[in-house]
Amino acid sequence: KTLMMADFFHYVTYKYVILKDRRLGVAYYILALLILIYTVIEIFYRKGYLQFDTKPQGVIRVLVSDELSNNLFDPNELVYCIDIAQHNLTCRYEDPRELNWPVEGRAVTITTFVKDRVQKSHLQTNSPQDEYDGVSDDHYFTLGSEYVIMKVDHAVVASLFTDHKGIEKLAASKRMMKGYLLNHNGDVIKELSIPGKPDKITLQEILQAGGVSSLDEKSDALNAKGQTIRQRGAILRVSIHYQNWYNTWFGTSEIEYSYRVRRIPYMDYNIKQTLHYTPSSHVENTKWRLLRKRYSVRLEFEQDGSLGMFSASTLLLKLVSGTALLTLTATIVDVIALYLLPNKEVYRKHVYEQTQEINKKMD
Repeated sequence: KTLMMADFFHYVTYKYVILKDRRLGVAYYILALLILIYTVIEIFYRKGYLQFDTKPQGVIRVLVSDELSNNLFDPNELVYCIDIAQHNLTCRYEDPRELNWPVEGRAVTITTFVKDRVQKSHLQTNSPQDEYDGVSDDHYFTLGSEYVIMKVDHAVVASLFTDHKGIEKLAASKRMMKGYLLNHNGDVIKELSIPGKPDKITLQEILQAGGVSSLDEKSDALNAKGQTIRQRGAILRVSIHYQNWYNTWFGTSEIEYSYRVRRIPYMDYNIKQTLHYTPSSHVENTKWRLLRKRYSVRLEFEQDGSLGMFSASTLLLKLVSGTALLTLTATIVDVIALYLLPNKEVYRKHVYEQTQEINKKMD
């Protein structure tokens, strides 16, 4: 036990030993070269000197314009308005803003097909709830829904980067950024770079970006029964993605954004609206209403992105990581030499050396 305690307080140091074995030398330099390449890629190609905010905060406002992008279409030439009388259907024009219901800040719902039902209820004082009976039905397509123009205004801020006063260092508004509308393959459909103004995008452009060529495509909703997207509605997610480092080989650039659209498969969309209705002739003790079922294309907007800023601590961390990996390389080669190679005993004799006991007092 005393001997073990004495060995415990001995000091272990390292010495420089050259093992003349090409196998070990080649293995070490190959591993070191791979780690060096990895470190260079991490720092320069993947911009390891930047700190990233992958959850930037943003605000968005979407409005529907009171004009259509195309007012010259002929209803008699539209596919969905031809030979529909036999199905008791019609085509009607409605104000573009009337097509957007309900009105929301981060979503737009454009009506493409309507089912109206006039209902009446006899007033009963002893009934807590009115019971309505259907009187007449009216079904129709809305003209030019795909030409509705949406005005999108938005801004982003990287809340991760603040100064000593708590003010964000990295932020931008749509009116000072360059933007793009991308299709589902990532190709640019439309450039959006009008300074000082919100983006203007039509429903048709959003549909194309989401891989839908026309509202008259067959719907894949489970209860569609061969009907079109115009008749059943659809839901699309519109993501506004921000970045400031993709398009430059070193450092960062001005913040840019892109719209990326994804249609939710196997989903249709409709919403019911209750409206006041006044009949042509007054009937005593009768309550009237119009129950409107709107089949719509719903666009749900969201914001995400990756914004970077130079960080000395992040760069230092990458350098320290690379140095640690080089040290690990030497350890791996030592293990191979001392425990795996056939002549490991010879290597151990050269690597490990023990001195004689040295007294505290020298004679």
